[in-house]
Amino acid sequence: MTLLLSNEDVEKVLTMEVCLEALETLYREVGEERAVATPRMDVHLPTPRSEGTEVPMAHYLKTMSGGTPSFGVAALRLTSDIVAWKKVGDLIRREKIPALPGNRWLGLVLLFSSANGELLAIMNDGVLQRMRVGGTNGLGIKYLARRDCRSAGLFGSGWQAGSQLMALCAVRSVTTIKVYSPTREHRQAFAQEMSGKLRVKVIPVDSPEEAARNVDLIVTATNSRQPFLKGLWLKPGMHLSCMQRDEAEDDAYGKSDVLVIHTHAMEHNFVSRDLVERHGRDGFEVRDHPIPRRIDWSRLPTLGDLAAGRIQGRTSDEQITCFVNNIGLGAQFAAVGARVYERARAQGLGRELPIDWFVESVHP
Repeated sequence: MTLLLSNEDVEKVLTMEVCLEALETLYREVGEERAVATPRMDVHLPTPRSEGTEVPMAHYLKTMSGGTPSFGVAALRLTSDIVAWKKVGDLIRREKIPALPGNRWLGLVLLFSSANGELLAIMNDGVLQRMRVGGTNGLGIKYLARRDCRSAGLFGSGWQAGSQLMALCAVRSVTTIKVYSPTREHRQAFAQEMSGKLRVKVIPVDSPEEAARNVDLIVTATNSRQPFLKGLWLKPGMHLSCMQRDEAEDDAYGKSDVLVIHTHAMEHNFVSRDLVERHGRDGFEVRDHPIPRRIDWSRLPTLGDLAAGRIQGRTSDEQITCFVNNIGLGAQFAAVGARVYERARAQGLGRELPIDWFVESVHP
């Protein structure tokens, strides 16, 4: 039987500690070249929703896959989204539009057994996605940040920002977190919520400079597709944790004594000519990360290198270290998804679907 799991089911069994354990096992495999992850595939197509607006919009179909021997599974993650690249102030932000009935989105993880190819589970990807992103940056903090870190500055107050703080608090004993995001009401509500959940002091601040001042770590958790975090904000001994590669300016990366990225795998982008002709005239490139960078990501060490002990991380308390979660991997959904599946089965969660619905009697 194939298990169908909702986000609510996943949330009941997936803690940050479980997520971190699964990911750390995975990244040792990645560093040893035992786990397998394919480059992400991004497909951008025209959407009728863009009629009458000059804001670049597209139907964005994204797929990623991978497998892990330690967990005996492989996974395929796919999302089908309507996206828009909106300018908010001086920054470009990519927004996923809840275009489905009930103002919803579509994202799925298919989990397969490596023993016989069986489809073990179909899961909503929302909670799993949130936790694996937070957990990945949490491992970067575990391996690179000073052990005596007690304070942090956070940029962003959305849903992903919450999991970044969960992971931070799981690997370091922070006592104070300053949070900045452009909307005062959002950052105040976020600070109140996370203070209660994490039992640490989360303080909303009124400027990015204040969020970065006199802290041991800086954590970014935004949907900006234009760099904003400045190198001059980084001081000796700091750790910078970037949720995605567009947030920090090039001089911030250049100022880092130790710079580690998530993976060398990069997305493969496929775009309809209709979108290129409509939006390319303004110099805008239709892709997930439209701003070009002067960083050769392929020359940098990865989280797998750290986890497998192939490289050293921080070697002194004075160094500035940085981890950049430059792109996701399908193998993350295999490792964390395996733990979710095991725990959901044990607790009797989800709905069972007949395997006969998914198998066939002819070989394609």
